[in-house]
Amino acid sequence: MRRKRNHIPILQLLAAALVEQLPPEQQIALRASMGSARGVIRMFTPDHIALHALGGSDRWWNLHMRPRGLVVLKKNAADTTVVAKVRRVSAAHRDFVRRVLGPVKRKKTPRFIWPKRHFRSR
Repeated sequence: MRRKRNHIPILQLLAAALVEQLPPEQQIALRASMGSARGVIRMFTPDHIALHALGGSDRWWNLHMRPRGLVVLKKNAADTTVVAKVRRVSAAHRDFVRRVLGPVKRKKTPRFIWPKRHFRSR
């Protein structure tokens, strides 16, 4: 008869999945030291693929777990400039569209231009 296997907590599963993104030397060191699952999870930060400020979702399919460090800080700074430019350009575009699609103002022309002088009737 087979013995029942214990339930594996979600933190342990998450740590096992995240450690696979690390270089092999770091994986071996973490497994040898039997580090805590929370310690492994703290080594990563979620990063949006489609930026949240531009309508990206907070669901798993729009998140990429990146190792913390200088690279993430540089990417965050680059994302901030991208969002700022998108907002600037879209505001200018909205103003342009408002002006182009606005009411057309034309000079009123007289209904009948010809003849300019009136003839006397008989």
